Amino acid sequence: MDLATAETVIGDGLSRSPISVAIFDSELRIAWANKAAEEPRPGCPPQAWGGRRLAQVMPEIDADLIERSLRRVLDTGESVIDLVVTNRVGAWGEEHYWSCNQFPVILPAAPGPRVVLMMRDVTEWALSQRRQAFADQASAHIGQTLNTIQTAEELLDVAVPELADVGAVDLLGTVIDGEDLAGQARDEGLQLQRVAFRWAGGAPAPADYARLTSMQTNPESLHHQRLVAGLPLFMPAFGAMSTEQLGQVDVGTGLERLLAVHRAGAHSLMVVPLIARGLIMGLVVMYRLRGRRPFTDADLSLAADLMSRASLSIDNARLYTRERSSALVLQRALLPHDIPEVPGLDVCSRYVPAETAAEAGGDWFDVISLGSGRLGFIVGDVTGHDIRAAAAMGQLRTATRTLASLGLSPAELLGRLDKVTADLTSQETFATCVYAVYDAETGDWEIASAGHPPPVLAQPGGPASFLEVPAGLPLGVGGAAYEATHVRPLPGSTLVLYTDGLIERPGADIGSGMASLADALTIISDLPVGEVCESLLTSLAPRPTDDIVVLLART
Repeated sequence: MDLATAETVIGDGLSRSPISVAIFDSELRIAWANKAAEEPRPGCPPQAWGGRRLAQVMPEIDADLIERSLRRVLDTGESVIDLVVTNRVGAWGEEHYWSCNQFPVILPAAPGPRVVLMMRDVTEWALSQRRQAFADQASAHIGQTLNTIQTAEELLDVAVPELADVGAVDLLGTVIDGEDLAGQARDEGLQLQRVAFRWAGGAPAPADYARLTSMQTNPESLHHQRLVAGLPLFMPAFGAMSTEQLGQVDVGTGLERLLAVHRAGAHSLMVVPLIARGLIMGLVVMYRLRGRRPFTDADLSLAADLMSRASLSIDNARLYTRERSSALVLQRALLPHDIPEVPGLDVCSRYVPAETAAEAGGDWFDVISLGSGRLGFIVGDVTGHDIRAAAAMGQLRTATRTLASLGLSPAELLGRLDKVTADLTSQETFATCVYAVYDAETGDWEIASAGHPPPVLAQPGGPASFLEVPAGLPLGVGGAAYEATHVRPLPGSTLVLYTDGLIERPGADIGSGMASLADALTIISDLPVGEVCESLLTSLAPRPTDDIVVLLART
């Protein structure tokens, strides 16, 4: 059947349809196509398609996929609905998406089976789906941690190479440090620090570009003005610009960056500001290199969505950094700054905050001079990881000093401290602690515990072991009675008091943590006390999930 005959049989309905329609014979040669079929390949009229295969008239489309599907329709008689294929048009190969419906047909004036192919442009729908998938990926990947630098890295993991060949995140120094951003002066240069960077395929960046890790924007530059206005800098034809034109974009130190990446083959540029809650966080710079089409308005819109999501995650990380810094200042202000000296006793202490907690914890320690060569040691842990726990810790430390000045024994002191803890607040507050008194004249230690992990002792020439101190109830229960243990270790012995952050691990039994502590102390107990403290922390808790106090004394 020739095209004229097919036109007569089919009539005006499909001929004038806005949907691309083509009919294929049993050899998958084109028997007829309507005017709309020209849309996927402008300039190739359907009148010239007769007797040709699809790949001959539409080489840019995935013809093999379509023909395999057409063959199945001819062989089985079953229709195919919504097969999505792509083709590229234009100088830069803009991608278009088509939904294909296929079904068998019998034409009265044409013997033999035929199959109809109907193609509808679904590019907008496909791009919308791509945008949603990109947004889902960003939501799942960005903001996994409350670390500013890591969040910037996660942003580039999503953006490169999906959106750009080269990407960099430049943040304000105040954002990195977690400082307050209120009152930003927008008519002054902004100090930016490069915190994350990607070059296509993991390749190293050119040396003259990679070394530029910081800059200050010039208030007169277009770069700065658009940044503070919260607007992107969109230069899809960046590669065709001259040095003079680039200088008009950024007359500050950022020009050197632009020229360096320009020389490396970047031809299209987007600079998108990072703004959260009305505050400038920094910016993201993205380039495309030779061989890839320039950025489009759709790319810019996609980048804006991505940066909007990422900005909130970066600001959350900034706020976390700020709160954590404030918490650490508070925590350290509540801990002792000077440890009294006692002849014949070497003392070392360490406080290490948890890496995963933004607020102040309740771990504390103190070393109290009791007169007559006696020294009181206390290590404690208030339940909770918030400002209430820190406040309770400060009150307990003060109460301990007051009670210790009365000359109370360790057991008596814990009994009084139990009542103080019970009265601290209307809410339930509990704490564990161990209190030890050292007598320099006799070398004796008297130790009592309120539900705290037992001290560990390493004597010269022997393995470290835990002291058998009656555990007692935690402070705050009320009415508890405590007992003390007396020990007289050999000269040169090392006694370690600690909080449970040193021995507890998620998913592990606390007994294994205690065994690790004893084994480690056995090996290093002859080192100077400062080195022993550092070694215990490094080997047992390199990335602590809870606050840790270590208080070490050697006779």
